[in-house]
Amino acid sequence: MKAFAWLNSVKWLAILVVASLAVATVASADNGPNHKTRQGRPISLGTSGGNINHFEKAFCYGGTLGGLVQDSEDKYILSNNHVLARTNKASIGDDIVQPGLIDVGCQKLVVDAVADLSAFKPIQFKSRRSTPLNTVDAAIAKVRAGAVNTSGDILDIGTPSNLTAQDKVGCAVQKSGRTTGNTKGTISAVDVTMDVNYGGGKVARFVDQFLVTPGSFSAGGDSGSEILRDGASPRAVGLLFAGSPDYTVANPIAAVQAAFGVTMVGSGDGTGDCPDDPVVESSAATAAKRRNENALLNLPSVAGVGVGVGGNIEVYLANENAQTRARIPAQVDGVPVRVIVTGEFQAR
Repeated sequence: MKAFAWLNSVKWLAILVVASLAVATVASADNGPNHKTRQGRPISLGTSGGNINHFEKAFCYGGTLGGLVQDSEDKYILSNNHVLARTNKASIGDDIVQPGLIDVGCQKLVVDAVADLSAFKPIQFKSRRSTPLNTVDAAIAKVRAGAVNTSGDILDIGTPSNLTAQDKVGCAVQKSGRTTGNTKGTISAVDVTMDVNYGGGKVARFVDQFLVTPGSFSAGGDSGSEILRDGASPRAVGLLFAGSPDYTVANPIAAVQAAFGVTMVGSGDGTGDCPDDPVVESSAATAAKRRNENALLNLPSVAGVGVGVGGNIEVYLANENAQTRARIPAQVDGVPVRVIVTGEFQAR
């Protein structure tokens, strides 16, 4: 879940919740603290932020203002729908603040506004009658004059490239986020179809996502972080929005750009595209996975299906289930199947 704070009868009490799991120590520039504070203007990205009206019952929320994108006329902060648009509940024009409410004791401070909500891709949730498919959890907010560094600078990373990279298994990546700061990891699976829990009984199915390991790559409140190649002036690969104890989940950056008709803000070629995994790229794993994923996803405890290292089909379990394991074949259409207990995927 996102980072949030709780209101008692007297005052707002900030209690950081990190997806109900312990976060291991990871190599990072500051491990997050500087990403949670109010920055001087213009701000860099990879920092705490969110919608000024993001209060739900007795809680307020925050996430990460991830990167900078542009169309032919304006520049926009890029983050998640559930960070900037309150999971479909916001109004276009809402103030987007830095830092997020979680990091200012849940106070609505108009002076903290740095952008205005411009567009979001609605998230469609599962129901008894249907399972709509989502491709991105994304939103953009038009920057205010003088409020955001127009180079696209990201804390602990610097200015990224204006070019992008395709998500591929084995690709080294990094991110800069509100909670865990600058961390590094590796793409472990692509073309993932999975169910993501948004809380309150709301579950959304996403297609064509990718996974990053290790589990310490992100935590609650890092949602909205831009995921980039690991290197100088790196290319964007994806947009972080969910995770489980051992995995981070992201939308491929090409799908995010297409949702809003935008390109990345940055400079230079930077670190190039992710290297091919010849086994994955040349195998029939993706086709076999797509032919069989609905049957696999209908099994109890199955949270997702993807294509992992070596071209194996990976089946992700929300919890250990011996009966489900017994029903999952060792191969489908000649492609080996690997079963992994990931835990439930939750929006972060």
